[in-house]
Amino acid sequence: MLVHSALALLLVSTLFCRAQVLHLQEPFSLETCNSNPDASVSERTSPVSKPPACKPLQSGQLISECTERDIDTILTKWNSSGLAIAVVRRSASGEWTTELGGYGIATADGNPVTPDTLFAIASNSKLFLSLSVGLLIKNETLAKERGKKLDWTTQIRDVIPEWGLMNEEADRGTTILDMLSHRTGLPRHEFSGTQRQGGVSEMISVLRHLRPSSSFREAFQYNNIMYETLSYLPQVLLNQTFESYIAEHLFNPLNMTSSTYSVAEAEASGNLAHGFGWDIQDSTLKDQTGEPGKNGTRIPMVPYFQRPGEETTWAGAGGVLTSARDLATWAAMLLNNGRHPITNATIVPEDVLTLVSRGRTVSHGEPEFPEVSVKVYGGGLWRYSYQGRDLIEHGGSNPGFKTQVTRLPRPHSRFDSDEVNAEAGDDLAVVVLSNDERGDLLIEAVKWRIIDEVLGLKKVEWNDRYERKYNNLVSKAGAIMLPPTPVILPSRSFESLAEQSFDHPTYGQLQPCLVPESLGSLREISNAYKHHHEHCASFLKTYEVQRILSAPSSHVHTKSGEAQPTPTYIIAFKRYFVTHLRLTHFNENTFNVTLLWSNADARRAEGYANGDGTDDGDIILGWDTRHEVEWVVPRSDVTEHGEGLAFKGGWWGKEGLDSHTPAGTGKDSAEAWFAKV
Repeated sequence: MLVHSALALLLVSTLFCRAQVLHLQEPFSLETCNSNPDASVSERTSPVSKPPACKPLQSGQLISECTERDIDTILTKWNSSGLAIAVVRRSASGEWTTELGGYGIATADGNPVTPDTLFAIASNSKLFLSLSVGLLIKNETLAKERGKKLDWTTQIRDVIPEWGLMNEEADRGTTILDMLSHRTGLPRHEFSGTQRQGGVSEMISVLRHLRPSSSFREAFQYNNIMYETLSYLPQVLLNQTFESYIAEHLFNPLNMTSSTYSVAEAEASGNLAHGFGWDIQDSTLKDQTGEPGKNGTRIPMVPYFQRPGEETTWAGAGGVLTSARDLATWAAMLLNNGRHPITNATIVPEDVLTLVSRGRTVSHGEPEFPEVSVKVYGGGLWRYSYQGRDLIEHGGSNPGFKTQVTRLPRPHSRFDSDEVNAEAGDDLAVVVLSNDERGDLLIEAVKWRIIDEVLGLKKVEWNDRYERKYNNLVSKAGAIMLPPTPVILPSRSFESLAEQSFDHPTYGQLQPCLVPESLGSLREISNAYKHHHEHCASFLKTYEVQRILSAPSSHVHTKSGEAQPTPTYIIAFKRYFVTHLRLTHFNENTFNVTLLWSNADARRAEGYANGDGTDDGDIILGWDTRHEVEWVVPRSDVTEHGEGLAFKGGWWGKEGLDSHTPAGTGKDSAEAWFAKV
């Protein structure tokens, strides 16, 4: 089903809506202006059989019949669940047009996506955070109370006492702007993310134990942790939660009534989409047609990946739950330079929006496609050019959800050219929301399809490009290095590793559970095998662990082409984006580690699982998230750092041309070092 809503705000209707708002004392919303008889609103259902021809973009239209047909085709090609779209345009004369669309299914039982369906917009939440920081900086009352002004160049250690980084220069010098533009030297360290008992404050206090991968201000390295840290500012400065601060200063003034950080509120609304994931999708395998990587089964991720109470630390980096309708208003405010699109009241000071939109770090030093430029990053926004047009945007990725919010502002007086301004065309914003775990490329194809058509640019077959890109990514992810033949055993027994506990001050504790059957001929299998860690026996019998162990990739192929059991450990490791670590022996003291995420625990706790412990709705993601771990065992003839696990091979998520892989051996080679306890 397609739900299509069009809103044309002409000058007359703008005045009418403004008067209505003042009379009702309510902020602008699409619902408010829909009561205007001059505004057109329609809803329709796509026909069962489509005619061979379609109508191109008509006057006053933003989503043409041809585009809608292309969207249907794209969803079908990708076997995707659903999309919500908002397109907002302001003409050179100041006339607003907004069009909303819903495509595909929102939930497992087939409810259609509508403009009011709630999506997790993930890292598109970052702009809410960066603008909130700007509002705090502009708060003169706060400056008087503190006796000093908060600024973009304020060193964060002067504001947040818990602050600390391993690199002394970064520890001392990191400013708010450094954190927003991802130039602290700290890589992602994504797998350290979890909801801690002490909340954001505790999270900040353990950052000093995370290893940097570049010098301070040397490289762009995308980092969610810095945005989580900055979400603590309203609490420190105003004794107000970040979520309530955003509601007071952004959600409420814009009448974004569906927007929230609360999972409980979103679920209670009945409008929250199910994120769909691809169960046991593994690029090392092939599907029934022989195509690699598309072998997963699409399953709704029910319930939402974070449960009520688990979402607060993640709020600043990726916690907003909202709809296409609300984001249309948000995008219009951005196009209007921080002012309400109807009342023209200032929501965000223009200089704040300008600052966070201005590029400060180079994230992509080379164009990915002929039509785009290099990319720079500001504060919660990327900026680059597309076919000669200035483009500002951000994407978002949470389990089961992918989003993109893009705006193309008209060139303004900074170019000092009346000719350029006259030919610049309209301001345009495009919002695309997907409830598909692998929807990141298809939303790009849809975004460009709309931009090309509305702005009359050269049409590019973007979906074909992204299909090729996806296949290349799958091929790369599936290219694994096989262990040698014969495999050399570790310097200590496999049983010995299972008798240890390892700890990292930020990541937490690891207790490997050995799967006895995985040793094969390396030992006499005995039912009397006793696990060192008390939880291991029952943990290994859980439904999700048994599914992990039965997956084809749990049996390693050697260079001889034979599949054989390989010594395997499963470790419970509950974090935002991972719940289990699977360690499989590679050679000597090196193991492959796969980071997997399952929702089985939450489903059992909330009554979704079957009575016999099985669960048709359990989903396991992450089979392509593979890294390396070295079991470092001290040698008597060499001075070393003691026993531990050295995680590497991209574990920490470093980015940027100027970032560095750790040099050395043992602990020195670790991206994250878990010491034996």
